[in-house]
Amino acid sequence: MRTSSIAFAAALLLSVSGAASAGVVTVSGQGQSYDPGIALENARADAIGQCTAQGGTPLEEVYNHITRANLWLASSIWRCDVP
Repeated sequence: MRTSSIAFAAALLLSVSGAASAGVVTVSGQGQSYDPGIALENARADAIGQCTAQGGTPLEEVYNHITRANLWLASSIWRCDVP
């Protein structure tokens, strides 16, 4: 849900400015699994997928977090170069 609100805000800013210029955006992904490594791997893949869906190139992982609930829950935040 947070990713969709970030994407909405970015789309709103682009539509208000009237010009799509190249820039670096931040994307996030989430993952869950019974294994912490797989949960983090899924979160990273989700964030990279968010970046490539925008036609961008993943630059670097900025932050990640993993926590234990009934499953392992992970999040990953990446910088993405979008044309």
